Amino acid sequence: MSTSFKGSLLVGKSNYLEWLLDAKLFLEINGYMSYIDETETEPDKELYYNISNDNKADKPKSNELAVRYYERLSDFNRNDAKALGVLKSIISRDIIERFKDKDSSSELYSAIIDTFGESSLDTIGRYYNKLSEASYNSYKLMDEYTSII
Repeated sequence: MSTSFKGSLLVGKSNYLEWLLDAKLFLEINGYMSYIDETETEPDKELYYNISNDNKADKPKSNELAVRYYERLSDFNRNDAKALGVLKSIISRDIIERFKDKDSSSELYSAIIDTFGESSLDTIGRYYNKLSEASYNSYKLMDEYTSII
């Protein structure tokens, strides 16, 4: 069962930090993070096939193992494609166009982090701006105010 994404779509550096927290939680809850962070990997063909070093075709160790390998490879590819689709669904259309050459969920996620990830000075500046803009009178509850700062 899939839950819907509660955060805002990624539009750029302006909302990257907030989006990243929401996206990680959403992807983890729905079981996609293992494909994105590559803890779930393609099945190892060497376990199912005798790999030849020359250009001849690899021979399966048995017919059952050959079928099992292609079933597991198919499952992996299908789930990685789902993870890629889910990741694309939580970023804005403008960003999707920028990363249209990414074929796997891990490639897309890494490209997003490399593109929008902030240096420590950027992060400090962002939090300093939040602190300076926050006013106690702007919030109804003390909890709101303290969570912002």
